[in-house]
Amino acid sequence: MTDPYEKGRAPLRTGIDDLPPSTRLDDLVLGAVGARIPPSATLNHALRYLATWGGTDSQYALKLLAPFLLYRARVQFRAGKRAGAGLGAARQTHDALLQVAGQLSVARRLMGFWGILSFLRSLSLLERAPPLSRATLNLQRLQGLAMLAFYPLEYAAFFSAPFAGPLLRLSAPAALRAQLWSVRAWGVYVALKVAELGHEWGGLVAKEREMERVLAAKGEGEGGGGQEGEGEGEGKAVRRRKYAIAYQLAANVSRLPVIVHWSVVGGIYQNEIWSAVLSLISALVSFSGGWEASRIPAPMR
Repeated sequence: MTDPYEKGRAPLRTGIDDLPPSTRLDDLVLGAVGARIPPSATLNHALRYLATWGGTDSQYALKLLAPFLLYRARVQFRAGKRAGAGLGAARQTHDALLQVAGQLSVARRLMGFWGILSFLRSLSLLERAPPLSRATLNLQRLQGLAMLAFYPLEYAAFFSAPFAGPLLRLSAPAALRAQLWSVRAWGVYVALKVAELGHEWGGLVAKEREMERVLAAKGEGEGGGGQEGEGEGEGKAVRRRKYAIAYQLAANVSRLPVIVHWSVVGGIYQNEIWSAVLSLISALVSFSGGWEASRIPAPMR
C-alpha cells in the first residue's frame, strides 16, 4: 500500500542541475550554504560533547595568552621593533584578556551552583545500587560528603564578594575562612578521586592478567574461536576504560598542586602563572578524555 504522504513528495535529489530553472534559482540562492556543508561525524561529535563542556580551557588559555603577549611586546620594544604606543596597546590587550578570563571564571561558578544536586543524587544511588568493591563504595561516599561541604562554603564566599553584590553580608575574615575551607574540601574530593581511580586501575590490571591466563589455558586445551572472540571484546572494553582512567588521573593529579596552593594563606608559590599552566593542562586533558569518552564506537562487523 502506498503511503499517502509519499504522493505529493518530491523525489530524492542528489543535485540541482536537473531541476527546472525556477526551482534551481531557489536552491542556488537559499540552499547555497547548506549544500556546501557535507554531513560530518566530527561535527556531530563536537556538538554532542560541547553541549556538556564548561569551557575551562578557554579561561586558563586566556590567562596564559595575556602575559605571553605582553612579554612578547616588551621584547620587541627593547629590540627596537615596536614603538612605545605598540607597547601600550599590548598592555591594554593584556588587561582585556585577563578581564575576559575573570568573567569566564565568574560565569562558570554561577553555572555550577546547581552541581550539589548531582552529588545528592549520587549519594542516594550509592546506597541503593552500591558498587561491588567496598573500597570503591566508601571512597565514593567520602567524595560525595566532601562536595556537600564544598558547595555551601564555596557559594557563601562567592556571594559575599564585592562583584556579587554582595548578596551575603559576611565579614572579610569569615569570607576568607569559607573560601579556604571550600578549597580544602574540594582538595579532599580530588585526592579521593585519584585514590578511587588508582584502585580501579589496579582492578583492571588484575582482570587483564586473569583474562590472559584463561585465554592461554583455553588455547592450549580447546582452541575455541567463539570464546576467543568474546575475550577479545572484553579486552577492548578493559583497554578503553584504562584509557579513560589515564585521562582522569592526569587531569586530577595536575589539578592537585593548584588546589593546595589556593588552600593555604599566601599560597605555596609566588608566580600565579603556575596556576594557569597547571589548570590549563588539567582542562585540556579533561577535554581530551571527555572527547574520547563521547565518541560513538564503530559498529561491530
